[in-house]
Amino acid sequence: MTFGFAASSWLWLLVPVGLLIVWMRPRASRALVLASSEEPRPRLGGGWIGGLLEWTPLVLRAGALSAVVIALAGPRAVEIVEEPRTEGVGIALALDLSTSMWAEDMGARQSRLEVAKNTALRFIDARDDDMGLVTFAGEALTRLPLTHDPYVVREAVSELEVGLLMDGTDIAGAIAAGAGLLDDVPHPSKVLILVTDGAHNKAGVMPDLAARAAAAVGVTIYPVAIGQERGRDTQAMETVLTQAARITGGRYFKATDARALDEIYDEIDRLVQPSEEIVERIETTPYSWLFALVGLLLGTLATVLRGSPLGVLP
Repeated sequence: MTFGFAASSWLWLLVPVGLLIVWMRPRASRALVLASSEEPRPRLGGGWIGGLLEWTPLVLRAGALSAVVIALAGPRAVEIVEEPRTEGVGIALALDLSTSMWAEDMGARQSRLEVAKNTALRFIDARDDDMGLVTFAGEALTRLPLTHDPYVVREAVSELEVGLLMDGTDIAGAIAAGAGLLDDVPHPSKVLILVTDGAHNKAGVMPDLAARAAAAVGVTIYPVAIGQERGRDTQAMETVLTQAARITGGRYFKATDARALDEIYDEIDRLVQPSEEIVERIETTPYSWLFALVGLLLGTLATVLRGSPLGVLP
């Protein structure tokens, strides 16, 4: 902790206060003369008491003026407090709603979409982050902007169904929509989890360009391919998703059953952790009021002393 002044330039006024003490110093004899109806005579002689009574009111007034000047300078105690601060994570979920997500090849007679939704819901319950939702098929659509309310995110994911969008697989659009959700968030860590079961087949912007745009705004993509292998489309899908992960510094995953998808979300949960940093915070405690009070007390005491029988007449 250190002691300082908010407006130290006021302290220059202490110089004229010192000059005032010199100018007003007692110049009379060492005896204290009092007004009386009796014949004038020294009451206290040349002892130290007389000198004390001469100097005390002046010293008190000088102290009062000095205290007021210091109060105007804004005296304060300054303390630098270091405290850890956790920076949250902005997460966008992009889920495929193409008709191929109806396929029941993830085990336990569940469709790919059902497995994708259930694992996403468990991931939402395990996190305390701002989350948003993007859905895509032949087009991409932002279903839910980023929110810190897990109930709203759960409801949005639970209501997803195949057929809400034009059929197809627009991975580039999904990446662009997810990056758009995360572009302006204040979190230093921005993550897009993209779950799909097909290769990109939409004309227009290619997924690698969309991934580069996402990387430019600090988004890390974790693409997840789900479902059993489907011949030649599998290689094309893996190439696109691997590129998106590599460009943004993420990681590509592949799940062929519900258990594997759960393990993938657990791994993403481990990889995507809030960052912690030490933040210095300055705390100030003002003491102007204390010096102003001291100045008032000293000035009052000086006035009372000058007006008392022991006072020194001007």
